[in-house]
Amino acid sequence: MITAYEHHMKMDFSGYPKVMRPRKLSVFSKIVGLAAAFDAATSTRIYAARKAPDVVLRELREDSDGGHDPVLVKSLINLLGIYPVGTCVILDTHELGIVYAANSDAAVIHRPIIRLICDSDGVWLDEPPLVDLADAAPDGSFVRSVIKVTEPDKYLINVSDYFD
Repeated sequence: MITAYEHHMKMDFSGYPKVMRPRKLSVFSKIVGLAAAFDAATSTRIYAARKAPDVVLRELREDSDGGHDPVLVKSLINLLGIYPVGTCVILDTHELGIVYAANSDAAVIHRPIIRLICDSDGVWLDEPPLVDLADAAPDGSFVRSVIKVTEPDKYLINVSDYFD
């Protein structure tokens, strides 16, 4: 019951319900509150436009107002990756892809596994391959990098079509 009561409270006790005396928030309330905030920001709502997941994660990470527990925010980013699964991305090779999985190597968490769906010439791929953005060329540079996150709706993409 305490989680249902507290999950809209922030670490600095802004939010709601208003508290009458100092208290310590339950860790479960902090987790549910963070998940609810991420879900609300990345979903289309009648009162707010949907934000890209990477933008929401960056806002949560840079939040200095005491809204969410920074340790839990870091844990969420480590779990989801910088580009959460299902994020539509444009690569520096001018290919279009969907984030398929976070990279299991924490050192390259910003380089996820991508399902390439469109090649650099704008041709949609019949059998979209998986590529690891951590793959390096012989000179040590990365073969591909994300340059931009984009909305799948812009390309009439149904993200779920690209997952087994």
